[in-house]
Amino acid sequence: MKKLLPALALLLLITSCQNADNDQVVCHVQKDFTQYVNPFIGTSKMGHVFPGAAAPFGMVQLSPQTNFVEMFDEEGRYYAKTYEYCAGYQYTDSIIIGFAHTNFSGTGHSDLGDILVMPITWELWDSEKVKNWTGPSWRPGKDYYSKFSHYNELAEPGYYSVFLDDYGIQAELTTSERVGFHQYTYKEVEDATIILDMIYNVYHHDEKNVWTSIRVENDTLVTGYRQTRGWARDRKVFFAIAFSEPIKEYGHERFDQVIYNGFYRRFKEHMNFPEMAGNDIRAWFNFGRADTKIKMKVALSPVSTAGALNNMLAEIPHWDFDKVRAETHDKWNAELARVDAEFIQEEDYITFYTALYHSFLTP
Repeated sequence: MKKLLPALALLLLITSCQNADNDQVVCHVQKDFTQYVNPFIGTSKMGHVFPGAAAPFGMVQLSPQTNFVEMFDEEGRYYAKTYEYCAGYQYTDSIIIGFAHTNFSGTGHSDLGDILVMPITWELWDSEKVKNWTGPSWRPGKDYYSKFSHYNELAEPGYYSVFLDDYGIQAELTTSERVGFHQYTYKEVEDATIILDMIYNVYHHDEKNVWTSIRVENDTLVTGYRQTRGWARDRKVFFAIAFSEPIKEYGHERFDQVIYNGFYRRFKEHMNFPEMAGNDIRAWFNFGRADTKIKMKVALSPVSTAGALNNMLAEIPHWDFDKVRAETHDKWNAELARVDAEFIQEEDYITFYTALYHSFLTP
């Protein structure tokens, strides 16, 4: 049995409403409907959903990407298993590639996987390995990926966390509508590093990336954009990235063929050079010794890097991760409270509210 509450009855569930920092009204619901949501439902085989963090109808879907499968085999034939990775994640996998900021849910086809981020430690990764980067691969021990266990993984509406076994890093993710908020806990490492992989795509193929631009504005701010061809022939996503700690040094590798580089050939571009541009780029940012949390905000815009930065300043102008997590939890609870369903079996609550949650993920 299920019951739809009329508008007047729904108001009885809400105890108080208040203005958040971004002038949005956040309502606190007496009943916690999010307890019935399991974001891992549908993340296996052909479920085509992701377990990561997102706000209701948000532009950002910040989610782990797992064991990568190439779209085509070595002979150029379509590899059917790729179809399982429409949302970038498979529950049966054991390797995390990184955390991407855009993902489709339940579409039955895919694109996106933009702006992949991965925290690492310098002890287990060095600049020489950059020269051996050949593109995303699912093979353990290659590039910068990490093993993980579902025992150390948690997902709930607006929040995701996982322990990265290879680096000993606790990764936590939350979001507002247009900003992904990362919190990485390092334990006494000499060099904390964050990878920014602009090559990776869901449904990757050699011609997917049209152009990528990254600019280091100062020691805590990076901006840029990526242009891709896929479902949309000419799609751009602009971003602004803010770090809670100053960058000590940085660099990148470009993997597409450079025909002519003009006067840029006079510079040592791959190290501490603020402009990075090309089709296929991976960048890294080193923060030196760390025995605490390094936080990172990634704001998106379909218009410009200035628009992305404005979104960041409007939605998350501070560094309080727990505050954003709580606000997004309340937003989800308010949306799920639109329907007060009653069932005999407990598992039916999980089925119903998880499905309702999935229907609110699309921007």
